[in-house]
Amino acid sequence: MFDFALGEPRLHQLCQMLVERNNVIIREFIRGGIDVVHFGEDIGTQTASIVSPATFHTWIVPSYKRMMKPVKDAGIIVDTHSDGYIVELVDNLIACGCDVLNPHDLCNGIDNIERTIKGRVCIKLDVDRQTIVPFGTRAEIHALIEEEVRRLGSPSGGLQSVCGVYPPTPPENIDAVCEALEKYRRYWWD
Repeated sequence: MFDFALGEPRLHQLCQMLVERNNVIIREFIRGGIDVVHFGEDIGTQTASIVSPATFHTWIVPSYKRMMKPVKDAGIIVDTHSDGYIVELVDNLIACGCDVLNPHDLCNGIDNIERTIKGRVCIKLDVDRQTIVPFGTRAEIHALIEEEVRRLGSPSGGLQSVCGVYPPTPPENIDAVCEALEKYRRYWWD
């Protein structure tokens, strides 16, 4: 992070080295005939991306493009993960070749996700794990998941739901999540 901020002159060389090493692994995945390559990054905090959009565009986008292009050229799905707020990076991520984006729901805001991602690529929505799922009622959990499915689901792009469950989430809330996901799973098909 300091190197990004201070413009470390060797940063370009470091990025090149990382891309070259990752592309060795990517080539092996492609050769193995896989269907999806997952790029796991944590590029967001609770309120903003870890680096500015300008820094992301300057330093990370060229590297992502070099890694994602062979995957796309092979007809393989590019799936990404990120913790935290990524709304300000969505256009860059899609331009790099992402087919699946994994935003956190409440951190990024359902309105923002609907505005920036819906219908463009598949949303692999990370259902709230900080407030409603661990501390909410069954009705609140159902209401959240129903709203997300109705607002973010789309025949173009698609919607997946992911829900990490951590202490102190009670078993009845886990049951409520599963029940709601089951209830709304076919909303866009029916």
